[in-house]
Amino acid sequence: MLRADELEIGETRYTMRCRSESLPYPDLAVATVTHGRYAVRTNDEELRLGPGTTGRYPEAGAVHLVDDLASVFVRLPMQRVAATASARTGLPAANFHFTTMAPLSPSMALLWQSMTAFVRRQLAVNAVVASPLARAGLVDLVATTAVAVFPNTTMTVNYLPGQAGVGRAIVRRAAEFIEAHAAVPLTVGRIAEACEVSQRALQVAFQRYHGQSPMAFLRAVRLRQAHWDLQHAKPGQTVAETARRWGWTHPGRFAQAYRETYGCHPYDTLRATGVSAPAEQDR
Repeated sequence: MLRADELEIGETRYTMRCRSESLPYPDLAVATVTHGRYAVRTNDEELRLGPGTTGRYPEAGAVHLVDDLASVFVRLPMQRVAATASARTGLPAANFHFTTMAPLSPSMALLWQSMTAFVRRQLAVNAVVASPLARAGLVDLVATTAVAVFPNTTMTVNYLPGQAGVGRAIVRRAAEFIEAHAAVPLTVGRIAEACEVSQRALQVAFQRYHGQSPMAFLRAVRLRQAHWDLQHAKPGQTVAETARRWGWTHPGRFAQAYRETYGCHPYDTLRATGVSAPAEQDR
């Protein structure tokens, strides 16, 4: 079992054929079958999965049929997923729920499987697990992908108005809060709470005055902090270690963002300091 705060990823194995019944399950649980067969049926829906397919565990009571099953599962509290959906769309978290067990399409199922494989690799790295920002980034990635992959109530709403009166002063206050707290896990909800506005209003106002979301602004701040750290590196410091410290768990994406912003590879900045650094594996 691999864990990152409230996120769990693991494997299940049933070497038999069996039938079971379950009570309603309150959280997000997604299974990707790697061997055998799995079927789940509620009063309203039935899902059948074979090797290479993905489905979501139902919130309602259900009947489960397994046949020599091996699967990879992902679990995350529904409250965390609902908060992510609310921050991105403005739908009140209390109104969020998934509407079907199957992904939107085969390509969306592949997106989920690719994301799961990436997160599992990251959680096998001790330095990633030790970083609060890296863990928070992985949790957010899983929640965001779930909202994109599985049909839910954010896909059926068409309102999402902003909050009136959120102007430049509030956005400046939010930016200052982000700058001051960039080294700790942040969510749109926490930033909005600190500024006493709704998440949706903050999203709309940030887009208006900065041309980007609060989380994109936060990533830019963390990239700038990573740049400063590399410019003032200590002996033994690595690019990968610096990236993880500022919430970048994927070395390639960090390097790409760094090149786009600073015009060079982060290793070039580190090397220019003249400090002694271990061989890098993330070029």
